[in-house]
Amino acid sequence: MQNIENLTVADIVAQDFRASDVFRKHQIDFCCGGKIKLHEIENHYPVQPAILVAELNSLFSNQQPAAFAYNDWDLDFLADFIERTHHKFVKTEIPVLTAYLTKIAEVHGHNHPELPEVKSLFEGAAAALLSHLEEEEKVLFPMVRELAKSDKKLTSSEQKEILTKKLSELIGEHENEGARFKTIARLTSNYSIPADACNTYMVAISKLEAFEKDLHQHIHLENNILFPKTIARESLLIQ
Repeated sequence: MQNIENLTVADIVAQDFRASDVFRKHQIDFCCGGKIKLHEIENHYPVQPAILVAELNSLFSNQQPAAFAYNDWDLDFLADFIERTHHKFVKTEIPVLTAYLTKIAEVHGHNHPELPEVKSLFEGAAAALLSHLEEEEKVLFPMVRELAKSDKKLTSSEQKEILTKKLSELIGEHENEGARFKTIARLTSNYSIPADACNTYMVAISKLEAFEKDLHQHIHLENNILFPKTIARESLLIQ
């Protein structure tokens, strides 16, 4: 990857998703806050750019390519992947995690007073995400698929305005959930398992961490690949 220092965190991950592991290791937000250029990273996080460059170059020197080249996928295929993979994961995991977090808040809340707050934050995230997914599946993704298959722009200025407004709203909602999970990570000491944790507690925290990790990838694919490519596609088409 050439001139990596001048690329944003989001662009680096968009080109090779393996880079997300490096940024996650240093607790650098690559999805909602990924517009920071690598050479400016020290202004936002306690890590020197040279350290990240070395780790990223070491990663990229591995001959094993990234599992998926998301940035090369067609718009409609990417939308289908997000819906069938990440949307399905969110819908499947929410009731399971809600039950686990309710249980450990009841049993361990007296020794770990952060657990009721974690439960409440997750319940807020769950409600917001389910509504968010419905908007994407019923409004945005059909428009994305229409653009992907058409040789013309959206049929009316009203549709284009809806698209632009919807993308802005969805990005704002992504930022809200990113902030909410930062709070959850802080309250759980980055998903640490305490010494007195029972099996249910360990499973709950592990699943919560996996949920956040999937959400980061989900948001990255939309904010940094699907949404910009949708706008670019619409601007290239004829009237």
